[in-house]
Amino acid sequence: MGLLAGDMRRFHLELRRAVKSLSTDEMAAAYAAIVRVVEDMYTWNMRVGATEIAAHVFALQRLGRHEQAISRWRKCVDQNYGTSGSEPNGQSTVRLFPQTHTYALDAAVALKNAHVVREIYETAIHVIDKPQDSNIEDRLSVSRRQLFWAIFPTNTCESQNADIQVVNGSRRTWDPARLGSVFLANVYKDACHWAGTDHELLSRIMMYLIRALFSEGQRRRAVDLYISLINTRKTSNLVRPLVTREIICEVTFGLCRSARLDDAYKLLTSAPSEHRTLFAWNAYFDGLSNAIAKPQHGMAHVGAKQKALDRLRLAIREMETRDGIEPDLVTRTIWLRACFRSGQWEKGVKWFRANFEIMQHDPVCWDTVVRGALGSCGAAQETGWQLISDIVQRAESRVLGVDERMLETVLQCMLEHLANVDAEFVPDEALLRRILEWVEAKQPLARQQVFAITINALLRANRIQCALDLHARMARGSMWPAKSINCMIVAALASDNTYATAREFIERNLPRQHFVAAYFVLFKRAAHAKRYSHMWNIFDTHYPEICVPQTPTQSEYATPFPDAAMYNTVLRVTREYGDVHEHKRLLDRMQVHIGVVSDSMPRAAQRIASVYGYYRNRQQDPPPC
Repeated sequence: MGLLAGDMRRFHLELRRAVKSLSTDEMAAAYAAIVRVVEDMYTWNMRVGATEIAAHVFALQRLGRHEQAISRWRKCVDQNYGTSGSEPNGQSTVRLFPQTHTYALDAAVALKNAHVVREIYETAIHVIDKPQDSNIEDRLSVSRRQLFWAIFPTNTCESQNADIQVVNGSRRTWDPARLGSVFLANVYKDACHWAGTDHELLSRIMMYLIRALFSEGQRRRAVDLYISLINTRKTSNLVRPLVTREIICEVTFGLCRSARLDDAYKLLTSAPSEHRTLFAWNAYFDGLSNAIAKPQHGMAHVGAKQKALDRLRLAIREMETRDGIEPDLVTRTIWLRACFRSGQWEKGVKWFRANFEIMQHDPVCWDTVVRGALGSCGAAQETGWQLISDIVQRAESRVLGVDERMLETVLQCMLEHLANVDAEFVPDEALLRRILEWVEAKQPLARQQVFAITINALLRANRIQCALDLHARMARGSMWPAKSINCMIVAALASDNTYATAREFIERNLPRQHFVAAYFVLFKRAAHAKRYSHMWNIFDTHYPEICVPQTPTQSEYATPFPDAAMYNTVLRVTREYGDVHEHKRLLDRMQVHIGVVSDSMPRAAQRIASVYGYYRNRQQDPPPC
């Protein structure tokens, strides 16, 4: 058996060396072989060392089996370090390589799961921070930097802001700002300690920390943090972190989203010229355009909107004269959107046609002008439908490339008409049939997905009643709304803290198999708003379990209510907010809940117990500030 174990170790090491020179398909086969070898070693009770564990987690992650990679990492951490991070006494343990934690973190980032990212990072820092041999300290320093970099994507702030301006959030990419400002502040402290010479890393962490602060409504703290960076730059030869153009862009974008346009302009114009990039200027332009859509301080009348549009025009000209930067398609799209938002749709359509040679091949520009025209008066709506007809004609002749956002625009227009949304202009049925046939031929979509796109668009436009009417229409037909649609509507109903309305919608309109997911949305919102009385009312709605029909031919099955995900979310929120009383109250209720459901639902009880054990062992720690 010892000879066989040595052969298998040598075999998997040879596979790892050979992977670098293989093609993509051969590489996938090699990773699959590594997974089989290590799993066979577990099956035959061979000793699995740190090298095999690292190879196993890495191969699972590269194969896209991210949940399995994280599960294997958890098991190895529990076996070798215990749930509290201290090595179990009397057991043969293996000190995991720091790279193993990095591979698990890569898998969590690929899943875009902020909670798992926090869990892996905190465990990894705790484990790596243990006393080490001084001979391997240099290697540990590199591994720690890799661990920090695994949290952040490779694309920069500039490309992300460009996506936000054009797509308005339709892309679902990993954003480290979702980890929260408290967590990112702790990461920054750890990085200063372990990787203080990596200025690029520190700047990247600071960029996302500023983004998180703005997204959490802590504008003043974000600005103070930026000012402290500027002062550090002036008083110290060693700038840590560097004030980069990405940070300038992020602060400008955050101030504009907070409607602090004058502050954003002062910051942008006072920044060094090499930091005033096109992306930062576009962030400022986008803020001016949004100010027209959401008027403040008396901007609602036409004259004020015209002044705001003139201010945008002058700002674009200042960018050209001051920094010699030419507007790009994003800049032109922002200007086009501002024309429609100011009510000057004729000017927007005329400008689009005047710059047709530049903008004709960009679907985003077409999307902007169509949305703007259809959202205006009757004459503008007629122009918008003519533009849609032009889109279909040009797409059929392959002159214009069509992306998902363009299809979403056309589908939204079609289904809003079919849902009897009030409109001053109604296109003829022949045009509607032609457009629908083209959409279905271009990208066949299930009916549920089509309705989901439309309901999502209605909710984004704050047209909740139209979305509810369309939902009722789906329920009356032969098609139940999908779980994602139901959760979107629940989130919209709860956005104004109207939890009773959202609960009534869940109980009256949703199938029971969607109850857990829908109540999770409500549960999470109540916890983040510190509406603990509402949270406990939701908690007791179906406690301790809920019966859900499995299939039309099978009997019901029970699932805990709340489940492990609900507990985990609220415990994390109460711990971050420092609400010790509510935190302990939840832990006490969890302990009772585990005993109630352990016999009937052992696996579900085990998941709740895992969450309970994680937070119970940390309740003595001071809550993060």
